[in-house]
Amino acid sequence: MSEYRLLLIEDNPADAELVEDLLDDCAERGYVVERAGRLREALGLLEERPFDIALLDLGLPDSQGLDTLRLLVESAGGIPVVVMTGHQDRGTGTGAIRLGAQDFLPKEELHPALLARALHYAMERYRSQREVRLMATAFDSAQAIVVTDPQGRILRANHAFTRITGYAEDEVLGKNPRVLQSGRQDLEFYHRLWTELLENDHWEGEIWNRRRDGSVYPQWESISAVRNEAGQLEYFVAVFHDISEQKRLEAELEHEATTDRLTGLYNRQRFDAELDRALARTERYASEAGAILFDIDHFKRLNDTHGHDIGDRVLVELSRRVAHSLRRADFLARWGGEEFVVLLPETDAEGARYMAERLRREIAATPFEDAGPVTISLGVTILHRDDDPDTLLKRLDNALYDAKHAGRNCTAYHHRAPGEDADAEAPPLSLLQ
Repeated sequence: MSEYRLLLIEDNPADAELVEDLLDDCAERGYVVERAGRLREALGLLEERPFDIALLDLGLPDSQGLDTLRLLVESAGGIPVVVMTGHQDRGTGTGAIRLGAQDFLPKEELHPALLARALHYAMERYRSQREVRLMATAFDSAQAIVVTDPQGRILRANHAFTRITGYAEDEVLGKNPRVLQSGRQDLEFYHRLWTELLENDHWEGEIWNRRRDGSVYPQWESISAVRNEAGQLEYFVAVFHDISEQKRLEAELEHEATTDRLTGLYNRQRFDAELDRALARTERYASEAGAILFDIDHFKRLNDTHGHDIGDRVLVELSRRVAHSLRRADFLARWGGEEFVVLLPETDAEGARYMAERLRREIAATPFEDAGPVTISLGVTILHRDDDPDTLLKRLDNALYDAKHAGRNCTAYHHRAPGEDADAEAPPLSLLQ
């Protein structure tokens, strides 16, 4: 049998004894009763330990009438209260209900069944009211909440939903949430979503949706299935929030981590990742790709003669010129210092050498402001299916070394590095100048 802690606030000993006797006769439930003869005493007990319910007489030595209830509710609002009234004072009982009491009982009508029923329903109503307030607070949270029926028709949407999507609740009631779809996810994505949701009663992930004004945004969404006691599906509840700012910050951090600050080109870290992908494509699909490593001839002399500010301007302008000459699919990165590297997808050996020589001539053809003529030396190779990053970069570095050793302002091509198995159809080294 469940036991409940009841605080009996009654100054009349006879009435208090009567209530306890009636509670003893409530066979279906047990109550542990503590008495308080004054309001101050009751408030002290409520501060010391929890109670499930309070049974309150409005006429106490230190407080009278509805003020007694008001002070009790204000000081200890986390407990349901049933008021006892006398003299058939139903007007006072009605006023007590308006002030927050769960029920009122005329003393002269008390009997075990009535008292037990009143206390039980008072606790149930209080619990239900708290749950309703909790759900209302949660529903008005900063996160968007959408409730649909099992067929996916929208039944409720909160204010955060309107703020994020631009749709008022009455505009989407009865509609399917697919009205928000952006088109960025394919049918396979939604198939996987629904499969996981129906198997596990839950799905969570990133999804792109479209606002009422047509703008597309990313959101983090959690969808849960709500079932009744028989296991039948009753609702779907989706909770989501806009992660546009989070994505923007992630993009900024990614940009800072993978971009050279001076030139705005990709840095060596990003190049390493791109090279891994290019080598994987070459191995898997036997696709052709070229690579160029180049640097500025006598760059130290340029810095010593004109100053580092002019040297930095040369690096920035050279980066702009090279990027302008490359194709959209090509990948350009600053390797470090005055060295740069280019990946040329879908490019054979002849195409890679042609691109390198084109870059060499274009850089040499136009003097740089405040620095005069600038030339570059270039090492060229192609990616092989059995290459790893170290092997390829060593071959590029050797080719660049040969270009410089040959007098600079020229292009050297290595098909294979010394010691590698060379393909019969191509020579290991060729120079263009």
